[in-house]
Amino acid sequence: SAYEADVTEFHSLLLVNLGNGTFSKSKLPIETQLYPVLKGLNRDVNNDGYNDVILAGNIYETEVETPRLDALSGSILLSNGKNGYEVVSHEKSGILLRGNIKDINFMEVGEAVFLLATQNNGPLLAHQLLE
Repeated sequence: SAYEADVTEFHSLLLVNLGNGTFSKSKLPIETQLYPVLKGLNRDVNNDGYNDVILAGNIYETEVETPRLDALSGSILLSNGKNGYEVVSHEKSGILLRGNIKDINFMEVGEAVFLLATQNNGPLLAHQLLE
């Protein structure tokens, strides 16, 4: 009588709503499989008319026998406008989110756009997006 479930997918995925309750499913690039994705935001980062994706997350509070999940997060995926995304390196984007990241959001101050990241037991992180 115990609850039982089967796992059929271990990759982080991108689901695109095609309407009428249908979705397309694609695996996120390997660089984004290195950390648990807790939050994703859409925004046209490079002003090409297509929504890009910013992903973040980490989990430090794991079971004793499980090491914490703390790869460098803050991936930017640029849309190719058709069916996929290209990962922008941390060096190129200037966004490197270290710490126990739990949430991200945008804040606009005048013409400037900032990516804010919250983390458990750590300071608020802010990165200005270059648009």
